[in-house]
Amino acid sequence: MAVHGQQNGFLQRLEFVRVDDCGDVRPPFPAKLLRALNNLRLQVSISTCKSLEEVFELGEPDEGSSEEKELPLLSSLTTLLLSRLPELKCIWKGPTRHVSLQSLAHLDLNSLNKLTFIFTPSLVQSLPQLESLHISKCSELKHFIREEDGEREIIQESPGFPKLKTISIEECGKLEYVFPVSVSPSLLNLEEMRIFNAHNLKQIFYSVEGDALTTDGIIKFPKLRELSISNCSFFAPKNFAAQLPSLQYLQIDGHKELGNLSAQLQVRPLYSSNIFFPF
Repeated sequence: MAVHGQQNGFLQRLEFVRVDDCGDVRPPFPAKLLRALNNLRLQVSISTCKSLEEVFELGEPDEGSSEEKELPLLSSLTTLLLSRLPELKCIWKGPTRHVSLQSLAHLDLNSLNKLTFIFTPSLVQSLPQLESLHISKCSELKHFIREEDGEREIIQESPGFPKLKTISIEECGKLEYVFPVSVSPSLLNLEEMRIFNAHNLKQIFYSVEGDALTTDGIIKFPKLRELSISNCSFFAPKNFAAQLPSLQYLQIDGHKELGNLSAQLQVRPLYSSNIFFPF
C-alpha cells in the first residue's frame, strides 16, 4: 500500500486496523504509512496471514525533512494483536532507535512459529503504558530482548514497565529468560505472572554485565497476587530472593529442583488451599 504526502488526509480518523486470512501479503505498515498514522490512537490486529514475515517496516528519516521533528514512529500504537502468522520472523524490520512504543498498553502474540525475539534493547526503553503482555505458542522464541552476536545485548539504561499488571507466557518451548534483573524495580504494579510449558526456561529474571542490580539482592513485587510457573529451577540469579507480600495464589508445576525455587520465594503465610504443587 503506497502512501504519498498529499494522500495522508484520508487516514486522519483511522483507529483500528485488522488484517485477517490473507495469503500472499507484504508488510502492511511501510515507513511512509507509519508516518501518516503517527498522530492517531491506533489498534492493530493481524491474524492468519501465512506468508507474512514482518509487520512494521521502519525506514530512516530523510535528512532535512520535517519528519525528523515529528513524533517517533509507532508512538500512538495502543494495542497490538498478532496471531497465527507461521512465517513471521520479526515484528519490527529496520532500525528501532527512532521508534517509541510509549502508548502501547496491550501486546498479545500467539502462534508465531519463527519469531525469535520481541523487543530490541532500544524499544524496551519506551514502554511506560504497557499493562498486559500475553505470549503463547511461539515455539522459536528464546528471549524477549534481541541478542547480538550470540550474546544478550547490554542495556545502557534500565528499562521500565511501571504499569504492567499481567504477564502470561504459554507453550514457548525454547524460551530461556524473560527479563533482566534491572527491570524488576519497575514492576511495582505487577499483579499476575503465569508461565506454563516453557520447558527450556532457565530463569525468569537474569543478570548480565552492565545491569543496575538491586543492592540488597531482593526483588520486590508488592502487588503480585498470583504466581504460576512450570519447569523453571530458579526465579532469579542464585544470590537473589523474590519478596511477595501480597501473594494469594501460588502454583508450581514440573520442577526437578523445587528446593532452589522455593528458597528464592519470600511469601507471607498462605492458606494451603491456595498453594498447588501438581507434579
